[in-house]
Amino acid sequence: MGVELSKPLLDAGIVTKDEQSARQFYGEVLGLPLEGEVDIPQYGTVIRYSVGDSVLRVFVPEQLPASEGSRDGFASQSGIRYLTLYVNNLEQVVDAVSAAGYPVPVPPRDLRPGVRVAQVEDAEGNAIELMAEG
Repeated sequence: MGVELSKPLLDAGIVTKDEQSARQFYGEVLGLPLEGEVDIPQYGTVIRYSVGDSVLRVFVPEQLPASEGSRDGFASQSGIRYLTLYVNNLEQVVDAVSAAGYPVPVPPRDLRPGVRVAQVEDAEGNAIELMAEG
């Protein structure tokens, strides 16, 4: 038996060691609307950003994580390694990310006819794929 979704969407969560940089990247540079924050006593804070009907949760733990993910590119290890955002303004978003000093490991390029793609990273190396169709 498969899951019976109560909502047709997928929310995602990222754990950060650097709350200020995460707020700047997701809230200011990418411009995702802040949906709210949830404090979990003795555990940390979840900063919620709207991504269409989905939510990106940025978790700021009270105690720093014991380890961090690889910074050697999205294919450097197994597991969830990137998120994809479908955008109408690919070049402008990449320019904003670059101007703010964040890495752009894959500049805008044609992926296949009618589809352009780029990949950017936040300060902790989390890969965000930006896809433009049309």
